Amino acid sequence: MRSPQTIGHDATNFWVYEPDSDTIDLCRGTKSNDPISLKTTRNQIRINPQKSALVVIDMQNFFLHPAVRPRVGNGPTAAEEAAQALLNTGIPAARAHGIRVIWLCWGLTEHDLNTMPPGLMRTFGTYDTSPSGAKQNEGETSLPSAPNMIRKKNPALYKGLGTDLGDVELGDDNTVQGGRVLMRDSWNAALYDQFDKEYKANRDSRADITRKKPDVLIHKDRMSGLWGSGSELEIFLEQEGITTLLFAGVNTDQCVGSTLTDAYSKGYDCILLRDGTATGTPFGASEVWECNVSNCWGFVTTCDALENAST
Repeated sequence: MRSPQTIGHDATNFWVYEPDSDTIDLCRGTKSNDPISLKTTRNQIRINPQKSALVVIDMQNFFLHPAVRPRVGNGPTAAEEAAQALLNTGIPAARAHGIRVIWLCWGLTEHDLNTMPPGLMRTFGTYDTSPSGAKQNEGETSLPSAPNMIRKKNPALYKGLGTDLGDVELGDDNTVQGGRVLMRDSWNAALYDQFDKEYKANRDSRADITRKKPDVLIHKDRMSGLWGSGSELEIFLEQEGITTLLFAGVNTDQCVGSTLTDAYSKGYDCILLRDGTATGTPFGASEVWECNVSNCWGFVTTCDALENAST
């Protein structure tokens, strides 16, 4: 028998590594009637579901709906595969274990828009020097980059934050007002189809003897939902005493990743559901994030592993 090792010096904020079972206990000494042991790509971990939340990021019409994101090719997109993994396994597993579900989405106000830094405004706009996107004097105003490194944005979609998308054709002669890009209460910023149904079906539930709590939808105004101090998400997590976060959604290397790394810096336990996240970035972006999370920022697991977590 090898003695457990404490990770951390704070008497209220520590982990315990149990060498004999290769398990890291993330419960921080809190008592739970139903802790779960979850396999990851490194150690097995033990978490307290009552202190945990599944954060599902940006599963919104602007990022997922085929009316604004037409599929390229015949197979499902990475985002569609992640969506199915979450709907079929990840979210039901979290609910079964009593883990809170948080929907973290873009939802800008007029104040957010008026104070938005130019870097973020550029991200959601197109600033090509010609209609074709080709520079008039190639090589004179920009440096060369690897092939396919510069992504072409759809100007009908990337009009800029707060700009009206106009009518969006949903098919079968069904048209909807797209609304202003990522503004709160617009169609494009709403949760996409099945995720919207999932949230609405569970937002009005009340805590009962199984200790299940209603879903919450939290807005963000940056790629990270935990940037700075006192964000809506941070305030909620502190009020609820949540210390362990499971991350899912889109995009792995943008809004999911930036929220995860901010959470890591703020001291939250970070667990990435690798099959419940997706990105359209090439060059092995998902693998790079999985490597960094598993070796530095936290732990990597799957929706199936969450479903099969032992009590």
